[in-house]
Amino acid sequence: MTKNLKTGFGRCAICGGQLIRELLAIQEPDRFERHLGVTRDGYVRRWVECDSCGAVTNVYPEGVIARLESLAAGYYEVDFRSSTIGQKYAEVMSLPAARSDNAQRVGRIRSFLAEWCAAEGGKESRALDIGAGTGVFLSRFLQDTSRDSQAWSAIAVEPDPVAAEHLRSLGQFNVRQEVFSADSGLTGFDLCTLNKVIEHLADPVRLLHEASSALSPQQGVLYVEVPAKETLLHRPPEDNILGALHRHLYDVASLNAAIGRAGLVVMRIDRLYEPSGKISIAAFAARPEAAEIRSRRGAA
Repeated sequence: MTKNLKTGFGRCAICGGQLIRELLAIQEPDRFERHLGVTRDGYVRRWVECDSCGAVTNVYPEGVIARLESLAAGYYEVDFRSSTIGQKYAEVMSLPAARSDNAQRVGRIRSFLAEWCAAEGGKESRALDIGAGTGVFLSRFLQDTSRDSQAWSAIAVEPDPVAAEHLRSLGQFNVRQEVFSADSGLTGFDLCTLNKVIEHLADPVRLLHEASSALSPQQGVLYVEVPAKETLLHRPPEDNILGALHRHLYDVASLNAAIGRAGLVVMRIDRLYEPSGKISIAAFAARPEAAEIRSRRGAA
């Protein structure tokens, strides 16, 4: 991994700091870029670290971002060329819990919610999964919480038409095929999840802020999980995590900064070493009024 001090990389979208330290230079387009006609001639894509919050930003060759944005509504057509999204769903759901990142995620969230005491007895709790993808999270979450005394209903938000059709076919939760925003009319949720979503966005703070509008002001919890910048030390340059579709990689400090700039209060944040070998950062956050209620409850 290189660590060269340079100027001219611009500002960090998370904190506004200067992007100055080049940590990795990639000289081959990935499969998504090749699908869009990007060639290796003169190609260099750089992962550059912010001198303030420590987040790492993907700095692209000229013209690549515009091409990638054209892929937004057809990601799964490229990603599952040799299989189907349904096959991927079945594969992940069949993994033993000890080998499943997804099962570990569900367990982590259920454990936090039990401590948080977000649910009110006798009232159905509501979950919102933004960028639901294959649906493995909501399926496992509803499956596992069905054994609890607290009932849950859920909504999946997914803009990709292939993924949305697959999610509807599961018949386990409501599906909204759209790009989530504060204008979506989705409010009052006890749990909102952004599982490996904000790293795909040029402006992650904006989505975090908009997701806060979906939370119950008194008890809503936002769960955010992102790839760790430590990945740069442990994965080859061609790894998907270091690919063109990821705009940022995080550490604990930079994810904490992003959530704080979105007006939320971080309740817990951890580095994860997942069964698949992935390294991630995961945080639980709440609106300030919910955090204050929880603080008073804990002090009582």
